[in-house]
Order: sequence, then structure tokens, then C-alpha cells
Amino acid sequence: MRSIYFTILAASVFTCLITGCYAPSKVKNDKPKNAAADDKVISEMRQQGLSQPTHHYLTEINSKVMRSFISSYSNVTDPKFVKYYGGYVVYFAQDDIRYKVYYMTTGELKCTIRQYTARYLPIEYRKLVEDSYPGYSIFLVTEVTKRGRIRYEVKIENEATFKDVRLEDGGIRVANDYVKSK
Repeated sequence: MRSIYFTILAASVFTCLITGCYAPSKVKNDKPKNAAADDKVISEMRQQGLSQPTHHYLTEINSKVMRSFISSYSNVTDPKFVKYYGGYVVYFAQDDIRYKVYYMTTGELKCTIRQYTARYLPIEYRKLVEDSYPGYSIFLVTEVTKRGRIRYEVKIENEATFKDVRLEDGGIRVANDYVKSK
């Protein structure tokens, strides 16, 4: 009888070792390709250590942050968690939209940044940009949601110039204007 229990125990341990049940999953902390597009909302977070992520295991991620993330984005595959001084930022892509979701260590959502093409920009805002800047085309939209308010930063271009246009509180303004080199 003891030999049967010992055999079952040995088989269970062997199976767990082979399948990796006891080996912690390591989180990738590769810098995403869109890290250069961070705006002012994120700049002080980057100064606090976000630009130098450290590798950590999934079990080291704050459970409140993990619960908050999973409750909002349960169907996301391959999220990348990066710890910074004030919390965590989670990078992932879904439906051709790149996300950066910032959480405080308490699990509270700090802000969400989504980057996408013109086809995902709400039609009323796309129409506003196209009417205000005829001859320009939209090539990147950055949507920043913070404390329930949404701000759109739209990058537009024509043959000679680039413009960073901000849509906020129903208004539109040029944040930056660049001349293309010839």
C-alpha cells in the first residue's frame, strides 16, 4: 500500500516539475516600441524609475493592481508589467490599439493611454480636425484618459509640415508645429 502512495506522490512531483507548475513565470520587461511617445503626464513617472525597469516575477506584482487590471482587461494576452516608484504600468496591444495603463500601488487607476490610427478616432473629432486643417491627414492619435477626462493628441501631416493638435474640452489647438526637412 505504501509503495502505491509513494509511486503516486513521485509521479505527481515529476509531472509538476515537467509542466513548470512550481516554477514562477517571469514577467518580460522589454521596453515597448512606443515608449518614445510618452507625454507630460508620464514624464515625472519616468524620472522616478520607469525608464529603468527591473525584472520581477508575476507573484511580485501587487495583488490589488493585478485584480484591478484583470477586472478591466480580462481578455488581454501577453501584458507587460513594469514597476515604477509610484506603482505599475501595463503595456499591451488589443485590436490594433496600443495601451499603457498606469496604476498606483493601491490598485487605483491613474491614467490610460491608447494609441491608434484615425479610423478609431470618434467621427465627430475626426471631422473637427479635418475641417479645421484641410489638406492634412491624421497619422496617429493618442488618447489620454485621466480622472474621467479624455484628451486627444492628434498628429497630422501634409507635404510640408507636421502638427500636434490637442482636442480637449470641446476645443482644438496646435501644441507643436514642425517643418519637414527637404
